[in-house]
Amino acid sequence: MSYLTLRRCVGAALPLLATLGVGAAQAADNIVPIEVRQLHDGHFNLAYVDVTVCNAAQQCRTVPDVLVDTGSSGLRLYREALGGLQLEAVRDDMGRRLGSAADFAVGGLWGTLHSAQVRVGQVETTQAIPIQLFDAASPSELRPASYKDDARPRFITMGNGVLGISPRRHDPQRYFALHRWGPGAVLPAWNPVDVDASRQVVNPIGHFPDPYNNGSVISLPEVDGSAGQKTAQGWLGFGIGQPTAALFPAAAHVMAHELDEQGKFAAMLGGRRVDLLAHSGSNVLMLDLEPLGLPRHERFKRFYDAAPLTPLPLAFGANEIELAHPLCIGPAANMKKAIDDGYAVLPMLAIAPIAQDAPNVLGLPFFFGRTVATGLQGAVNPFPPEPPYVGPTLSFDVEETVSLEDDSDAEPVAQEAAAKAVDAAFVPAPSPNGFIVFTN
Repeated sequence: MSYLTLRRCVGAALPLLATLGVGAAQAADNIVPIEVRQLHDGHFNLAYVDVTVCNAAQQCRTVPDVLVDTGSSGLRLYREALGGLQLEAVRDDMGRRLGSAADFAVGGLWGTLHSAQVRVGQVETTQAIPIQLFDAASPSELRPASYKDDARPRFITMGNGVLGISPRRHDPQRYFALHRWGPGAVLPAWNPVDVDASRQVVNPIGHFPDPYNNGSVISLPEVDGSAGQKTAQGWLGFGIGQPTAALFPAAAHVMAHELDEQGKFAAMLGGRRVDLLAHSGSNVLMLDLEPLGLPRHERFKRFYDAAPLTPLPLAFGANEIELAHPLCIGPAANMKKAIDDGYAVLPMLAIAPIAQDAPNVLGLPFFFGRTVATGLQGAVNPFPPEPPYVGPTLSFDVEETVSLEDDSDAEPVAQEAAAKAVDAAFVPAPSPNGFIVFTN
């Protein structure tokens, strides 16, 4: 059976408090505000949070406008945003300075590694961790010879850095050590090196104190898809379970999925299986919609174009449960005008994957009108798997499953029995690759 009774693309924008429990109406130690806004002309669907970093002398700096990204791991900050705060360099066993050339969809991000304690809200890492600092490009700077696609100018216009809170605990990407070629050498060089996990850029959440160290929760309000909005305010919480229970609306169905080694989970799109990545740092949906017959825009050729607004036939899990609040595609030209008019919240934009073998990505448009939790590798998922149940039920007591259909008296009873059976059999266990939980 389907739990879907109404598929709508145009919805009124809800007040923030209508999307959250009362406990989240005010920021808690582990729940902080995030905002989607346009920092520079042409930017859209980027969510920002404030992050504080401290050095060994407990001198601290709060950096605003840091992009929240569930698709990468580690904190990466624009050095100028630190206001002169000095952070100790991370070095290898030979005393050489270390750097990283991280790869993102928009290009490479080169920077040096430094040690800092990281705080978001009132939750702070229990120790100093490696983070990356990057600078504006300079003709005289030293950087690895293999670092070609320099995206630092793009990152600088996007904000003051990236807070990477993906399921991965470390970023294993390319690392380099600063070699000096001998006593008389005057030309140092950054050369590739293997770096152990203790010196890699690390996901700060894994070093938060318990119970805030198992993952993150993002809750953003529903957006009127017919027009978009200039801004949207939501919440970022740490600690999946009781610490963020207020971010899960009491009447929402919740779906939980284990992730594979690449951080993907399965869905059905128009009757065919796709593997999805949920990345809040991507500002569009990147989906292969060609089999659905959706056209591309004549001028903005990367974007799919649909008029009127068109819901996507996306379903999840063995029961192929469709989204009650569907993802929709709209007229690309209208969205372009909205961006030019300063609108930063646009849920109806989708492009094809950037390459034939590239993954399908649920970018920030997926997060609007939903609560989405991202669990770290090895963390325990407190949510049972299918069938969907009414949340929050974070003490492992699954409440009654309520059907969204009212034309049958038998189906709700069957759903309730199925939910109780899942609850009885459910034993929370570590998720080796992490997990995703989201409200339907």
